[in-house]
Amino acid sequence: MSDTSGRKMFCGNRVRALRIANAISQRMMAQRLGISASYLNQIENNAKPVPTRLLVTLCDMFSVAPSYFGDDGEIRMLRLLREASSDPMFRSALPEREIQGAIRDNPAFVKMFLELYRSVRAMHEQGSESQPDKRTEAERASAWSKLSSAYEIVGDWVQAERNYFDTLDRAAEQLYETARLDTDTIGTGLERHLRDRFGVTVSTTAAESVIPNTSPCHFDSVEKVARFLPGLPGPTRTFCMARLVAHLGYATLIDEAARHPLLSDGNTRSIARAAMANYFAGGLIMPYELFAAKAKAFKHDLDRLQTTFSASYEQVCQRLSSLQRPGAEGVPFYFIKADVAGNVLKSYSANRFSRARFGALCPRWNVFESFSAAGKLIIQISQDTEGGLFISVARAVVPHPLSFFDRQPKRAIVLGCSVAHADEVVYSSMLNLHDPRTFISIGPGCRSCVRADCEHRAMPQSGFFFQPAAGA
Repeated sequence: MSDTSGRKMFCGNRVRALRIANAISQRMMAQRLGISASYLNQIENNAKPVPTRLLVTLCDMFSVAPSYFGDDGEIRMLRLLREASSDPMFRSALPEREIQGAIRDNPAFVKMFLELYRSVRAMHEQGSESQPDKRTEAERASAWSKLSSAYEIVGDWVQAERNYFDTLDRAAEQLYETARLDTDTIGTGLERHLRDRFGVTVSTTAAESVIPNTSPCHFDSVEKVARFLPGLPGPTRTFCMARLVAHLGYATLIDEAARHPLLSDGNTRSIARAAMANYFAGGLIMPYELFAAKAKAFKHDLDRLQTTFSASYEQVCQRLSSLQRPGAEGVPFYFIKADVAGNVLKSYSANRFSRARFGALCPRWNVFESFSAAGKLIIQISQDTEGGLFISVARAVVPHPLSFFDRQPKRAIVLGCSVAHADEVVYSSMLNLHDPRTFISIGPGCRSCVRADCEHRAMPQSGFFFQPAAGA
């Protein structure tokens, strides 16, 4: 982390982000660093690594910590270890220098510790510590191996793959072409494909037989009928059909994609297969090359992409977070879906941004502001605890109820990228990227946040205490 000697550091995006945030031209910054403008250009495009001497100069010049230039994987591990060590089960939080030293010197041990911590957390949340344990040693050992949340394991696997699965993505793209699908008529095209290729009929469930809060689609494998709820939004209906195509025609490919050492039991494999079917569906509705080209042409205007691909806001945002095909990468976005209580329901990141694994999200983040103005885009320049700057776009969405008794949940979808990509994102035109007063400092969550002077804390960092204000 703080010691970058002995290895090459490719962190051009972060160097460019610092330059843009401080309104400095490439030529001027090169002069201050004592290098040529062409050399700085190569650094910003990751054609050249950043020498240790320049890293030290950059830290001094822009008052950022060395960890700002750290490896994305190390940054995530830093935040996870910082969060774990601040758990109330420990007497006090580890000093920052010891956390960084552990990651630098013993990364394998840190990974093992974090796995153990996650298992202990899972056991605690299940309340098993308060129940009399009458199991045998073998039964306890078997249960212990299953304590880690299957959803978290699958999430870690998807994150490790940067939310891109090449074989599924290319298969979906090929099917889009061979099935002669079209963005304007994607729904009728998928209905035709299900009928012609699999003999499946698509129908709508009678309104009087609808059960509240039921699944939007039910597939009868005996009668070969896919029944949809009446009044279902077009994008939801289309996505369900695309997912059914994945299950019926690409089960083997999905199984192969979900075959990974991390997915070691039936629960994780089942969840992973469902995730891969959803991934295929997104790739079929929004094929990679076509979608990436439109996203670039529209400067990632989410509403225009929704209209062009007849997709929902969430579908478009999640697809943007997966555009990481080698040699044809899109802007690296992070994607987060949260509820009104701050619980994270989905989270993927193609960049260095990460959030706390446990506890609520930072109250300063625009995800919460979006709930008070559902449907409206809330745009923010967020600055993380390492000094990284991100353009964060949040919108709260509430599905239209299917009946009076249908209580649809309100969710917030957040999409973000580094300010280094500001010129490629239409929303940057509304922001002042050069005035630090407009930056909103956010953290991973109060318990593990290192911002000691934050007035928005709901609780102190574990191991520390609130300092009461004068006169309080």
